[in-house]
Amino acid sequence: MSISSNTKPDNLIIRNIILDLGGVVLDIDYSLTLKAFENMGVYIGNHTTFTGSNELFNQFDCGLINPDTFRQEFNQMFMVALSPKEFDKAWNALLLSWDTERLKLIERLKKNYRVYLLSNTNVIHFNHYNRLLVEETGKELKDYFHKAYLSFEMGIRKPQVQIFQRVLSENGLIPSETLFVDDTHEHIDAAKGLGIRTIHLKGGNMAKPLAEVLKGLVG
Repeated sequence: MSISSNTKPDNLIIRNIILDLGGVVLDIDYSLTLKAFENMGVYIGNHTTFTGSNELFNQFDCGLINPDTFRQEFNQMFMVALSPKEFDKAWNALLLSWDTERLKLIERLKKNYRVYLLSNTNVIHFNHYNRLLVEETGKELKDYFHKAYLSFEMGIRKPQVQIFQRVLSENGLIPSETLFVDDTHEHIDAAKGLGIRTIHLKGGNMAKPLAEVLKGLVG
């Protein structure tokens, strides 16, 4: 198991695991949403628009604007008139199917570790993938973790240091005993700055399966 830390040796005990959602627990493909919008005459550019470079998208991820306002401002920004149904279909296209084996892995981890979710996500995406999860497994996303932290409920998002500090403080977690897994380099750097041990799942689970990088932790 390759675990990096900027201050601590790798032989310290891991007691807590914090997992990202998109690209780690749930596979995503931004190109599907970009293509879906292109088919409706909306040219967003690239996936970085979704992940920090656009203030409107950031506000929505932080729950600072509601879905209706977000859709309206999106239409104004790109000079289109998409209906809520058209918008949501394209917006949710990036969300791929749930991998039930990965969810079973998380349930096994919960037997020996405190396991948390920390995700930059928005209410439209959440309602979509949570509904699909309930339909498939009978459980909501939050049922798979000791606690789930979602940016649209918290008012902040990764890589803001405060979001990591909140998870640590609310649960009494010691950074050097805590492992954070994320597919975004900036998020990993922010966690390292607090002494949290990290795994950068570069390219996401589809490039290197979560089960493979965590196999040393699963009993």
